[in-house]
Amino acid sequence: MTSPKAPSLEYEPTLVRDDFVRTVDGVEIRLPSLAYLKPGLIRRIRRLNDTDAICTLLESTLDPVALAAVDDMDPADFQQLMNEWRVHSGVDLGES
Repeated sequence: MTSPKAPSLEYEPTLVRDDFVRTVDGVEIRLPSLAYLKPGLIRRIRRLNDTDAICTLLESTLDPVALAAVDDMDPADFQQLMNEWRVHSGVDLGES
């Protein structure tokens, strides 16, 4: 006789496939889920610091009109957008 398998206590994040979509000054901003980036994009940003990685993601995924709208955002609004993108994606920054 065998005992039933114990439930796993490991954290298993949910991979969010849906794009993150917001409107900024009437322009649709559509970004891929951070939890479901294509391997080629991950390869391009793997050695970059955080700022360069985010800029590369924005430049690689946004059209020129959307990128210009993001470029003109108030810094606090931009930070909020980045936080909402992370939360939408189910990405935890972890502990330092």
